[in-house]
Amino acid sequence: MSTRCRIGIQNNDGTITSIYCHHDGYPSGVGDVLVNCYTTEEKIRKLLELGDMSSIGTEPVDNPRAWESPSMAEIARGDYFAKWKEIHPDDMCDTYKSRGEDCPAHTHKDIKEYQAYSRDCWGEYTYLFKDGKWFVLEYDEPELKSVQEVLDNPDDEEDE
Repeated sequence: MSTRCRIGIQNNDGTITSIYCHHDGYPSGVGDVLVNCYTTEEKIRKLLELGDMSSIGTEPVDNPRAWESPSMAEIARGDYFAKWKEIHPDDMCDTYKSRGEDCPAHTHKDIKEYQAYSRDCWGEYTYLFKDGKWFVLEYDEPELKSVQEVLDNPDDEEDE
């Protein structure tokens, strides 16, 4: 099972540009990566240019091997996790465009439309970068929360 999310940035005109991320969308997953690695508008926009993805990396770089898996021989030898990490390094994003899909970022007119679109994509968390800070909306929560505050108070985070 996956914890889906959307990652977005508020534009100067108030619209929001966002992408879908399929795995680890909870605050201690994607939220932590966003707060610690995507701290500038330039880097966030590079991430959004990659389009929808299976998983986020610490750098806005597409993993050309994203859809490879360890071989049966590596699995039999017990090398599966080491080989997986080699194929899927933490600094690269596993995007859908790397397997030939066209899944560009979407633009939403406002936060309400953005959250509704995220729910329609089965998104449990909706991330928004605005005013130099990361915020999160849980599935049906109407109030933006600081991702850093959620990370600092993990008991408040929903069960993963």
